[in-house]
Amino acid sequence: MRVFFASLCAVALAAFIAFPVPAKAADTMLTDKMAGFNYLLGAPWNCTTQVPAMHDIPAHTEQNTVTFEIAPRNVIHDHVAGGNYAGDDYFGYSSRMSNYWTTSADNEAGYGIATSTDGRTFTGTMHMGMMALDVTTTYVKSGANSVSMTQVMSGGGQSATVSSSCTR
Repeated sequence: MRVFFASLCAVALAAFIAFPVPAKAADTMLTDKMAGFNYLLGAPWNCTTQVPAMHDIPAHTEQNTVTFEIAPRNVIHDHVAGGNYAGDDYFGYSSRMSNYWTTSADNEAGYGIATSTDGRTFTGTMHMGMMALDVTTTYVKSGANSVSMTQVMSGGGQSATVSSSCTR
């Protein structure tokens, strides 16, 4: 269930890929296909996530903070933190494969990988312990300093949708 929080960082990342950003010093900028993500750097993002009932956990709302930094090789790293959750993501672009990619891991044994050709809709697999789920995550820029995410997870004959909204 918690892997979706790790992909929460990709919410803001994917939504801003096609939008220009203010110039920054050369050593603090992402370049090429990743340049649109420079917008995410700086102040943390505050996210509210509507989590559906899953397993033995009732539906609830979670509050998390997401911070972004540049990692080596033109990749962005984010850290998601909340009262009951912590997760990390790496996000980049593969010229060889001509797609965006994201990987994630969290404090609840969740991990996953997804790819996208447009930087907005990602498909892949997430694992919660030994259980594997198909996941499709769609990101939408909903304002100058806001972004939303809808994530549909399915597996074992069940489906769950998680909705997130992030601002700063």
